[in-house]
Amino acid sequence: MQSLPQVYNDHHKAILYGSAAAVRILAAVAFPGLPDTLSLRAELATPVNSFKRLQEGLFLYQRGLDPYNGGIFHQAPLLLPLFSLLPSPAFASGTLLSVLLYTGLDLLVAECLYYIAQSGAAYISRRYRSPRHDRTWTPASVAAIYLFNPYTLLTCLARPTSVFATFFTLLSVSHACQARTATAAFALAIASYISLHPALLLPPVGLLCYDRLCLLQHQGRDATSNGAAIEKPTSTKIAHDQRLQARPLELTLRFSGIYLATFLLLLTLSRLLLPSWSFMPSVYLTPLTLPDLTPNSGLWWYFFTEMFDAFRSFFLGVFWLHMLSYSVPFCLRLNRQPLAAVVLIMGVLAIFEPYANAGDAGVWLSCLCLLSHLFELSSSHRYTFPALATLLYATLLGPAFHHLWIYAGSGNANFFYAITLVWSLALLVLLADTLYAALRDEYEAEVPEAKGREIRQV
Repeated sequence: MQSLPQVYNDHHKAILYGSAAAVRILAAVAFPGLPDTLSLRAELATPVNSFKRLQEGLFLYQRGLDPYNGGIFHQAPLLLPLFSLLPSPAFASGTLLSVLLYTGLDLLVAECLYYIAQSGAAYISRRYRSPRHDRTWTPASVAAIYLFNPYTLLTCLARPTSVFATFFTLLSVSHACQARTATAAFALAIASYISLHPALLLPPVGLLCYDRLCLLQHQGRDATSNGAAIEKPTSTKIAHDQRLQARPLELTLRFSGIYLATFLLLLTLSRLLLPSWSFMPSVYLTPLTLPDLTPNSGLWWYFFTEMFDAFRSFFLGVFWLHMLSYSVPFCLRLNRQPLAAVVLIMGVLAIFEPYANAGDAGVWLSCLCLLSHLFELSSSHRYTFPALATLLYATLLGPAFHHLWIYAGSGNANFFYAITLVWSLALLVLLADTLYAALRDEYEAEVPEAKGREIRQV
């Protein structure tokens, strides 16, 4: 019996990843109709990531037609040659192969989370060390939370293309934690090419690159290629020689230049693949102008369904300015905790993006485990338990209200939109609690005698 723990300790990642892959494959095999059913769910599939719409675009592409004619397909052009290599999902083999592809993506996302947690970037930076750094979860635990999260499991079977954007976003964060500026910018550009909203992560990911590069230079060693944790300093306040630090302007120009060059290269390749530039408005203006108001778990669709056309442009600008207003302030206030800024902005995007879905929310909930050292503060001083209970309530009632509206005919759009408001409220409370915990932890790192005391705003 003592050999079982030894086997787990020696091969814990292989056992974890193998179990997660087995769950996904067995679900697809045991319930053959489940992937197609989930790919039609409004909570998981939106106009900009739907697997069914991808198949429609692929049908036109394989017959030499422009897939963006008709206003149905709104996804990145380079996804078309990739999925054209797979058999048609009309056959069981095609469905199984697509599930295998998304299972592999989930394992890669979990590996990125593993390396981010292992880097220690959540609780240590060049000017900050959490007093609760010894309470972080292990990297394997963070990866397991993602792999066995019900939202990510269902998303894997629903097969939305937003999973590709998730992978490249977390790959960018993973490389930023290792101070790899070029590859971090490259991966973030690919994520922005697939889905526009990761572009809002450009400031915090750049800040994270700068912070880790300064910390590595201060410690006098290069970033390792295997994602190993950066050596921890022995004190909370760290003195730096300014001559050893990277130049912010130089790093900003390099990071932004690689990002823009990669993005333009991907657009050029897309133009070579297609007969015209018609994909540009269909892919990148759709989230900006919201022409397709298909119901989803977000906050935009019902609001703009009821909006008069004369005010539509104004409120579109207001909604987008609201999303844009978080990125730079979070970076300025949380400049000592750049990874916390990245996670919080991912939460803002999961809640307020135009075509929100449960998959992005599930990814963000898993990323919160990267800040596990803050759970003590958020759970004991804030409203985490009521928020989680509300999230469970919305998860169970959301499909029921959608069924009452669309299929049973005994409800209306207000039923479904009301439960999406509850869903967004729960996520927003978790976001506010995490922000409070990050600021409180930083304050206690500066003022150790304030630990455990009640703080009131005067």
